[in-house]
Amino acid sequence: MSSSPLRCLAVMWALGLLLSPGAQATPTADVFEAWLHPSTPPADGFEPLPAPSRAPAGSEVRALAHGRVVAVDAQAQSLTLEHLFYENHELLRIRAEYAPLAERKLSPGDTVKRGQGLGRVAPKGRLSVTLHGGKLLSDTEARSFLQARARLPQPAQEPVLLLVSHNDYAMRLYTRGQEMARVEVGFGQAEGRKQVRGDNRTPMGMYHVVQKHRGTFTGPYAEYYGGHWIRLNYPNTWDADRGLAEGLITREVRNRIARAWAERKPTEGSTRLGSGIGFHGWVGPWTREETGGRLSWGCVVMHTPDIAALYEKIPVGAMVVLF
Repeated sequence: MSSSPLRCLAVMWALGLLLSPGAQATPTADVFEAWLHPSTPPADGFEPLPAPSRAPAGSEVRALAHGRVVAVDAQAQSLTLEHLFYENHELLRIRAEYAPLAERKLSPGDTVKRGQGLGRVAPKGRLSVTLHGGKLLSDTEARSFLQARARLPQPAQEPVLLLVSHNDYAMRLYTRGQEMARVEVGFGQAEGRKQVRGDNRTPMGMYHVVQKHRGTFTGPYAEYYGGHWIRLNYPNTWDADRGLAEGLITREVRNRIARAWAERKPTEGSTRLGSGIGFHGWVGPWTREETGGRLSWGCVVMHTPDIAALYEKIPVGAMVVLF
């Protein structure tokens, strides 16, 4: 469990913007499918906010990202798109309103692709594109939001993806969006989202597999690995952002963590945020009835036969989302 194997810890940091969970856009009892396969294709990135001076009357207006038309106002000559996108472990949504538009080509319910034409700037009009994410974003906020999300993850396209649901005590393995396996899992002994090293909580967030070991382990708790260890690159960028805001790490450390995480490499494990998060087996058979699913110091615990069967199917570099 990394350089601090006895503290299998983790952290979740929520998005600071007031954005709505996008998973609610697809009512379903299956939280895994709602998260991974929403009704509207998630954005793979956003285009920069167009400058009104570069969009004169009559010029074509294009969608900032993949999305769906949710409103067309003929009187105000406006068209509103809703965009879903992944941010850490959350599927979020934000709306973009375009006005004034003439020659609109779309109707409510239509899906659009990034860069697709929406219509033309109305005669004598001045293009305005505004973003709404729980609140109206200022022009500066909108530009910053789009610039920071020029590229976005597409979990359903990952060669290997592990989704772990805290509420369901369950994990599913996907290959390019197709479910390959589902198993029961357990979590840290303490409930809630991890905040600091030693709180025995399991994280929520998007991570990557950075280390694997199968076979013999040493140390006083070696048998609790169940002969298998799959390490994740916790903390991630959002964990680091929270740590910076709370004075747990410096800006320099935050930036190092963010760079390493983006490259799917191990991130720093010596900070107050903790480290050593991953998947492992257990010392023996366990049940949720007997344990409540609360077993580890913060890691995700699998039944040893399950991790033994899936170990070779989970490569280094695979994306893991705990939500």
